[in-house]
Amino acid sequence: MKNMLFARDYEVVQRMRPEPITGEEAEAMKNMDPVDYEIFNHKMNMIGQEGKETTMKLGASTGMRWGDVAFGIYTAQGDLAVCATGIWFHATLGQIPMKYIVKHWVNNPSVGVKEGDSFFFNDPFYCGVHGGDMGLAVPVFYKGKLICFTGAVVHSGENGSTEPGGTPMSARSRYDEGLLVPPMKIGENYNIREDVLNMFAHMVRDPRTLILDIKARLAACRISQRRIIDFVEKKGVSFFVGALRKILVDTAEAARKKVAELPDGTFRQPVFMDTVGSEPALIKINIEMEKKGDKIKLKLHDTSPMIADKPLNTFFQGIIGLTMVYFCGWFFYDLPANNALLEILEWEFPENAFVNASGEVPTALAPFTQVAYSHGIFQIGARMTYSSDRMRAVASWYHGFGFPYYGGFNQWGEPIADISAEMNATGCGARPDMDGVDVGGSYFATMSDCSDVEITESDRPFLYVFRNFFQNHGLGKFRGGNGMGFGLEVHGVPWLFMGCQGYGSKFPASMGVFGGYAAATSSVLAIRQPNLKELQAQSSPDIPTNLMELFNDKPLEGNKIVTQITTSVGPYSEGDVIFVSGGGGAGYGDVLERDPESEVQDVKLGRATPWQARNVYKVAYDETTLRVNTEETNRLRDEERASRLKLSVSYDQFESEWLKKSLPAEILKYYGTYPNPSAGLGKA
Repeated sequence: MKNMLFARDYEVVQRMRPEPITGEEAEAMKNMDPVDYEIFNHKMNMIGQEGKETTMKLGASTGMRWGDVAFGIYTAQGDLAVCATGIWFHATLGQIPMKYIVKHWVNNPSVGVKEGDSFFFNDPFYCGVHGGDMGLAVPVFYKGKLICFTGAVVHSGENGSTEPGGTPMSARSRYDEGLLVPPMKIGENYNIREDVLNMFAHMVRDPRTLILDIKARLAACRISQRRIIDFVEKKGVSFFVGALRKILVDTAEAARKKVAELPDGTFRQPVFMDTVGSEPALIKINIEMEKKGDKIKLKLHDTSPMIADKPLNTFFQGIIGLTMVYFCGWFFYDLPANNALLEILEWEFPENAFVNASGEVPTALAPFTQVAYSHGIFQIGARMTYSSDRMRAVASWYHGFGFPYYGGFNQWGEPIADISAEMNATGCGARPDMDGVDVGGSYFATMSDCSDVEITESDRPFLYVFRNFFQNHGLGKFRGGNGMGFGLEVHGVPWLFMGCQGYGSKFPASMGVFGGYAAATSSVLAIRQPNLKELQAQSSPDIPTNLMELFNDKPLEGNKIVTQITTSVGPYSEGDVIFVSGGGGAGYGDVLERDPESEVQDVKLGRATPWQARNVYKVAYDETTLRVNTEETNRLRDEERASRLKLSVSYDQFESEWLKKSLPAEILKYYGTYPNPSAGLGKA
């Protein structure tokens, strides 16, 4: 403890699997009544849900209000046993601050851990993601004995970094990334320290929101603390401690059994990103999963190197956290979301790779790298589970983000800095038996919402020109869900600083599976000094109601700038508007196997375009009656299959020609050695 007090603790972040069982826990689990245990399990989950809902109802930031929330109950050793969320990566990462507190502060006479304390944290080294994700935890004592922790982790959106919204693209080191706090006591004797809150408030653009979010987390933790104490009063400490551990033991056993049923083998998937900060460039994450018996080993060798002055780096623990997104939501969907699921996972990360950050490199955009990685896990998972549980072999949801971020003052004169919630309304990936859901949610935050337009407009200086789905899905036998297209007009303020973040404008963010197509690429259209105000004053029918109308039938006048999805923050004047397209799910299976009637129905409902039906799906239909010409459709598809065969070459010929190809040097600036970027890097 002494030599780590003023430095990063590299040991504690490795402890993501459950801690050893204590003698008290082992004794309490003996002869535990199964009915009492099931009642306990249900009770703890309801306490967790109440904590999550309380956090959402009391908070102020976009993430807080619209469900980017994880609420957990942790053992006294720091293991997460109960988690109420759709933000599954916190099922792993939320435990690290608890274990840090147990290791460093419980026996430290200058800090200590006592009843009535509260601890705050947002350093991504311990939270795993980026500085915008902030947490608060309280220790729960019963008659002087520490029995558990409760905690809430939420994206608060503003932490005083060099750009508003907590995700600065321009960060060149961790010192550009604002408030980064390792687990720190901010309250004692059931009182939160106003001097600490005052310090935090002076470090950010939007102090009111930050403080309200902190107090919302604390209120939820205190409510859960009271519920837990009430339960312990009735059933006793030993039962509570043993039952909390039993959740972890049962989860680990079930996870090992399920993994053992998968076929042994090695599964690989490269993933490419096309943006480094605001700079177009290609970088690679190379994923290998080796499944043997009841274990899965994750390797990320042959991945692009660490980027010294760009914020796309991520700590390895964030990658493990995003592995849990697939595990909790798709593979272990029928098991509790807690860190015992990691009993089946081993990992091996290369040193000096951008997926294993170290030193002072910035990590503010780590979520982009992490979700790109998780796309590869979807691809691997589909192949790994196909033989044993085909219905879980789904195509990727949209993984490229695509959301505005902003800072300034709102129409009421209050300082604001946040991100928009539209990233929580992406298209779901296609499934083995049906299309993906349109604007269904976010794969990493499936219990989150994209906000209510009227509520957003009430305290944010925007008018929504429109917000609805956009035909940007991946094509296939079953198509991906359509993503969202929307337009934000600056309203009620003379100016606002705004930009947009994501990736996937040149290289698709979400690739299809089993022959399905990738989701469409994304872009941003900014229009300065448009004629929109005049059209609105006239209630003109020429105001576009979706992106397709904007691009084709009802274009707006003004100074138009089309950019990639990642655009640097800059000033927008009142009336300026930003249009964002992003979020389609990937396709599943061969487009020539799609039911023609389903595709024509999509055209009828505006979920697909006539061009797609004719030129990709090879569906012949009457454009007036929308009746399918089955004979002509079959002929067109047979013709297309024959054309494919004429273009085919042997794999050896393809590889020999492919290996001679490369890309312009400016595109490979951050890639590493092409085509194997991390040749020579060591292991961690």
